[in-house]
Amino acid sequence: MLNNELQIAKDTFNLPAIEQEERELMKLRGEFLSYFSVAKLHSLTIEEYVVGLQNTESFCYWLERTLHRLGSISGQPSYKFGVWYSPTKREYCFEQRFGDNYKEAFQALKTSLINLIEDGEREDYASISKNPINSSIKGKILAVYFPEKYMNVYAKKHLDYYLTALGLNTSELKRSDVVYKRTALLKFKNEDEEMKHWSNYTFSKFLWSHYPKDPRRSSAV
Repeated sequence: MLNNELQIAKDTFNLPAIEQEERELMKLRGEFLSYFSVAKLHSLTIEEYVVGLQNTESFCYWLERTLHRLGSISGQPSYKFGVWYSPTKREYCFEQRFGDNYKEAFQALKTSLINLIEDGEREDYASISKNPINSSIKGKILAVYFPEKYMNVYAKKHLDYYLTALGLNTSELKRSDVVYKRTALLKFKNEDEEMKHWSNYTFSKFLWSHYPKDPRRSSAV
């Protein structure tokens, strides 16, 4: 039954439209990377990183808003970024796991950000899993910097929904970090004769819009 439903979904999927959409989004991604290169991250200032300063060119604004169509990370307050500016308090705020003051926290977060990208390039899943950056933010960063390696699906409950719908959610995967869940989905894609030719972005759009569709509409999520 699953194989039949999946094949019907693949046969009716509007692949050219999604590929055109992806080309447009990759241009935006290119603009982001042309400024926020790995080299640039070493000298990144807190003003260039945070949300809350009405800076539509900041690293976090680009991740959450400008590159929204490369996977949503909305739904959580600004603390998900580890360090942010609060217009209400008129001060920088930070998650205490990164330090005792905002300057110390930002330096620690920036180190974690650089480490994440280096580990992402090496596909060092164990180190990615241990990185203290918020899980959804980690996922978005990896998908933006390495779209050929990482899927742009970030929420654990959404990944579990897809894995279950495709018959992949083993007891081990259920306990695993999201980086391993995304890897299992990509393995499934790459072992399929048709889908292995799709980009990771196209595959995520297929899952979300075509089969098994938006997890938020399922009572299982």
